[in-house]
Amino acid sequence: MVRSYVKIYGPPVLKALKALEGVAVEMNKAAEITFSHKCIPYPRALGEQKDWDSYLKNLEKTYVECYEPAKLISQAHDMLGENDFFFEWREKPSKKQIEMLIEKIDKALSSLGCYYTLKTG
Repeated sequence: MVRSYVKIYGPPVLKALKALEGVAVEMNKAAEITFSHKCIPYPRALGEQKDWDSYLKNLEKTYVECYEPAKLISQAHDMLGENDFFFEWREKPSKKQIEMLIEKIDKALSSLGCYYTLKTG
């Protein structure tokens, strides 16, 4: 479980927490497409058709049905203690995904006038 922790500096902390909740919702809209492990096509016999092209098209259709969206963030909410909020990643985030999170947090907090730090690990 990899988390990105946010510490907010300066008021308005409550508005900043609400803004971070909005970021979490927005991040979950940015889903990646992954192959479902539960949907592995079983190679069927060619049957009466014996048409290789039809067989390949059927496999392609089966594979397309096996792809599903996967949320980037599995959990996010405010917390008490050293940090004020966290984003829990579904899997270890890439540098690009961290940068996307920073961009969204910057945008959400820009009008509030508060600062923050982000620590992922």
